[in-house]
Amino acid sequence: MESPIEHKGRVVLVEGDRIDVEMTVEGACATCKAAKTCGMGETEEKVVSLLTASAGLYAPGDEVMVSIEHRMGMKAATYAYIFPFFILVAVLMAMFGAGCSETVAGLSALGAMTFYYAVLACFRRRIEKEIVFKLRKI
Repeated sequence: MESPIEHKGRVVLVEGDRIDVEMTVEGACATCKAAKTCGMGETEEKVVSLLTASAGLYAPGDEVMVSIEHRMGMKAATYAYIFPFFILVAVLMAMFGAGCSETVAGLSALGAMTFYYAVLACFRRRIEKEIVFKLRKI
């Protein structure tokens, strides 16, 4: 069994069943000793909203560990990046196959992405229930 994906964070907001956690997410470059030299270090602050019935146990300023099962992380990545990539390529190929210009094909692909993310936003509540983050104080 694979270990969960974990990030340390700090609670910035508790509102009802929702907790906003600020995390410093480091990319692959962050572990490289030459990252500062080449200027490609990928460290950024992100705020993640989590739904949990135990939100009342946390207060702003609490240090927490946010974790997600590896398969849930893969599911989220699939929704956010993999499906859109294949939709983009399929629309581009279909439009080029239909003899459309690059401009029309590109705009159609962007329109398909807009539609995909709009549908994804409509199912946001359902997806929030499927992809479960775990939270614990440290």
